[in-house]
Amino acid sequence: MVVDSVTAVEGEPLAPRTTLRIGGPARVLLRCATRDGVVAALRAVREAGVPWLVLGLGANVLVPDDGLDAVVLTLVGDLASISREGTRIRAGAGAQLARVVRESLSAGLAGVECLGGIPSTVGGALAMNAGAYGQEILNVLAWVEVVEDDLTVRRLERWEVHGGYRWSVLGKGRIVTSVELALRAEDPEVLREHVRKAREQRQRAIPPEPSAGSVFRNPTGDYAGRLLELAGCKGLRRGGAEVSQRHANVIVNTGVATAADVRALVAEMAGRVHERFGINLALELKVLDGKGKVLAEPGSPLA
Repeated sequence: MVVDSVTAVEGEPLAPRTTLRIGGPARVLLRCATRDGVVAALRAVREAGVPWLVLGLGANVLVPDDGLDAVVLTLVGDLASISREGTRIRAGAGAQLARVVRESLSAGLAGVECLGGIPSTVGGALAMNAGAYGQEILNVLAWVEVVEDDLTVRRLERWEVHGGYRWSVLGKGRIVTSVELALRAEDPEVLREHVRKAREQRQRAIPPEPSAGSVFRNPTGDYAGRLLELAGCKGLRRGGAEVSQRHANVIVNTGVATAADVRALVAEMAGRVHERFGINLALELKVLDGKGKVLAEPGSPLA
């Protein structure tokens, strides 16, 4: 069914839409191709009283094995487009971050060249203030357009968008629809060197198996991966989920992992670090309950 640039599909499998390749179906998946389509979709969801969430490339997300009794929105069409004028790149929130990076490199523009290895849409990257190797996407944000939970459309300038290490105000209660990034001209050779170094570091750190990237945020003054490795977490396994031998802060799907396996492993990892160091690690992985709500703590009942 297509209404106002929105396509609805019932019972859409979500495992293929996440980087962990885990999770059951969505109650309804809505593909929104325009900002007006997003507004129409949110209005319908609000009237129905059904929980909703936006899913980009499904990185840093753990969907329950039974799926989500919720409406899942994805952004396509105009909301996944990219254009450039001078040193500015405008993108729909559904555009892949890697495409934006490629566009910037082809134009000799710096500011996001180290972010190309992050599996995310532009909207998802802004919601969590994605960063790597000294760069964060909020550092180059000019403005962002959002649809608020009350259906109003707002343009927020950079100074209105608060954020920090792996969070921003764009990550909850609103949907990012489009964004403009302010980049700067740079010597192409310098850019190529930045990209090369970032790629090499990422290849050394991130395992090739399906994963959701970092499970925990780095605590102040330390690294979650270091603490997890010292706590003996590398190689821990629950069912088909395993802590990578390459990086102790990454859980990989060996092929048959379930969300229950991952939740059990997350709890074991957090428990080991707390027992040895007295530190409560905060989740970077978004562990969802059946309504699509993010569970904040690794020790919660569903973790």
